Amino acid sequence: MALSTGGIDVNSIVTQLMTVEQAPLTALAKKEAGFQAKISALGSLQGAVSALQTAAGNLVPAIGTTALQKFSVFKAVLGDATIASASTAASAVAGTYSLEVTRLAKQHSIMTATGAATPFSGTGSTLPTGGKLTISLDSVPPGASPFKSTDVTIADGATPEAIRDSINSASTGVSAVVINGTAGKQLVLTSDTAGSNQFIKLSGIASLTYDPNAVPVPLTDPFVQSQAAQGSAFKLNGIAIEATTNTVTTALDGVTLTLLKGPEAPVTSLSTTLTISKDTSSLTAGVNALVKALNDFNSTANGLGSYDATTRKAGTLNGDNTLRSAQNAIRTAFGKVPTDLAGAKLQRLSDIGVSLQKDGKVTVDTAKLGKAISEDLPGVAKLVAAYGSATKLAADTLVGSGGLIAARSEGLSASIQNLGKQSDAISSRLTQIEARYRRQFSSLDTLIAGMTTTSTFLEQQLANLPTFK
Repeated sequence: MALSTGGIDVNSIVTQLMTVEQAPLTALAKKEAGFQAKISALGSLQGAVSALQTAAGNLVPAIGTTALQKFSVFKAVLGDATIASASTAASAVAGTYSLEVTRLAKQHSIMTATGAATPFSGTGSTLPTGGKLTISLDSVPPGASPFKSTDVTIADGATPEAIRDSINSASTGVSAVVINGTAGKQLVLTSDTAGSNQFIKLSGIASLTYDPNAVPVPLTDPFVQSQAAQGSAFKLNGIAIEATTNTVTTALDGVTLTLLKGPEAPVTSLSTTLTISKDTSSLTAGVNALVKALNDFNSTANGLGSYDATTRKAGTLNGDNTLRSAQNAIRTAFGKVPTDLAGAKLQRLSDIGVSLQKDGKVTVDTAKLGKAISEDLPGVAKLVAAYGSATKLAADTLVGSGGLIAARSEGLSASIQNLGKQSDAISSRLTQIEARYRRQFSSLDTLIAGMTTTSTFLEQQLANLPTFK
């Protein structure tokens, strides 16, 4: 860098002085980086606790449901899954049944008999041009009170396509299409659902004589039935059963049976087997998920709080009280027998094969767990639900609204904001200090430059004086 007029390197001197002055600002930046690292570490800890919270919550029965009811799960298996499907509830009973389907439920379908420009003839009380069309769905044969009725407004002079669109946009439970065949356009109405309670009935009031208080009368236009509405029929263990639709909930307690395929002539029936059995996979999977989440939490927490004596490197949350509190809360939840299990035969997780190994990991003895479930399902269900509740409660206090980890993170964020204010104040003061240094050293440089000029002048004058011997 070039020297100034007086020979002083002002920029270099000021830069070195400001490096010293900026030491407090550097210290604040280092402190802020430490806070940011802790916030990130707390985020990792919260993620591990949240995963544990979810796994534990999946073991807790819903309000009004017992642990046994939650884990008393049944599965249904069909020998031929193309014939039927089934789902189960807790009230199901294990057993094997022969299923013989003799008839599937069918949708009701009607259509206009001719290809006239309008599907309504206009004779009698029918709709000659437009008006209110009432579409009802009723049981077979039609009853006195349909379970669904929908009014559809038909515009004057409506084409079959316009009538189709009006019906389809009205959510009537009936779908309308127009088929252009050899006899011309025909309007086809089909119930959305198959069943003997899907009989389509039409009535209406013509727009020319429309009276809001008038009673709709049956349409006499020549709609013909293209497919009759019918319910399903099948046998369970030889017992004949008829149902309104293909989905049956009343044949077996706790079982919803859906018929998918029926016989086609000349075949009169399709047969398969239905097997209902207990399914303990959800209970086993829940225990394994809880153990995995616990191991993941321990691994994360141990890493954040670690200290390597050889490298003298500590984890981000080493010595942090929040981390210790989280570890103690989870350890207590798993190590203390819940009050709900007082006097129970099964009281500890080790009773069902969950144990702590020498390396600090928790493992599940699958054989021991399976044996416990087969011998005492109510006891295992109660134990698992109790520890699930205790663990979820502990996790809630850590990551819930206003939880310990969130509170700690908020405190660190507030500290960072405070450091930011301090940094701004110091930066402002450093700007003033640097300006003062530059003024001072610039003045000194000017002064030295003046003194140098005077010195040079005197040297020149003295050199011109006569020399005396």
